[in-house]
Amino acid sequence: MEPRELLRRTALSVALASTLMLATTGCMGPAIGPATPDTDWQTDYEDALSPHTQLALGVMQTLKETPELIPPASRSELAHRWEPLAKLIEAKAAPEEINRARREVEVLLDRDLIAQIKDERRTKGDLMGFMMSSGARIPKGGMASLNPDHIAATKTIEALNKTAP
Repeated sequence: MEPRELLRRTALSVALASTLMLATTGCMGPAIGPATPDTDWQTDYEDALSPHTQLALGVMQTLKETPELIPPASRSELAHRWEPLAKLIEAKAAPEEINRARREVEVLLDRDLIAQIKDERRTKGDLMGFMMSSGARIPKGGMASLNPDHIAATKTIEALNKTAP
């Protein structure tokens, strides 16, 4: 079994166990938004994430595993362009606005990298695995007020700023 598949299955198992635990204690889990459709991104598979969250997870993984694919000189500008996207996600803006802001980010990324991220077809299990590994804290409003899509966006901004020259 490939390491990626093993990680995906482990994350999914942990996410399912967490969901079951939360359900049995009467709590609600984080509100993962529906996959925002976009003609350039696949969102019609099971547990698909929105393109902006797929992109965020892909960029963070790239920074960790193959950082040379995102030139250090462009990281600051990339983080700067990601900020409006994060604000729109937090505000639960219309999909058209979010997609437009995401495309402004994509312009700074290599087309091959974007294609690679799209091919990953990330799922809600991937997002929950990221949330747990990044140490996301439960906000005062409880798990139901947690916005994993926004956290992924803000963590991407942090990662880009931290690795920018």
